[in-house]
Amino acid sequence: MEFVAVIAVVAVVLLIVGFKPFTLLMIASGLILLGIAAMALFFIYFFIRMIFARSHKAEFSRIAKSPYNRFNAAYYIIDGKEYPNVFPSEGIKENKLYKSSSTYTVLLDRSGKYVFDRFSISTCIAGFVFCMIVLPAAAFLIFRLL
Repeated sequence: MEFVAVIAVVAVVLLIVGFKPFTLLMIASGLILLGIAAMALFFIYFFIRMIFARSHKAEFSRIAKSPYNRFNAAYYIIDGKEYPNVFPSEGIKENKLYKSSSTYTVLLDRSGKYVFDRFSISTCIAGFVFCMIVLPAAAFLIFRLL
């Protein structure tokens, strides 16, 4: 909510200073385009990491706080060593999505720090495809306004 208030105050100040509404619209559109581009880079990075990861059979272990961020992540055991999932766990219906003592095929990152489970793989693929569709479309619409 505070974010919206800050944006409104900045917009009003820019209008008072003399910016035209069209200029503010172009600035906002550019910021949205930059946000989509940042999201695309995020998914491209993890998509490339996923491509070079190695496939392993893993047993689901538990859901606990990840050492790499502040969210809970699923942990898998590969050859006696436990690895966290690269993305946070879903949080909804975890007991149905993650079944104890179940064996899954996961992708172990080359760094050996984390794994990509089936949910991470689908997230990377969906995010990558979404960004590759939305980024050019947003750029086209913004440059069309010019």
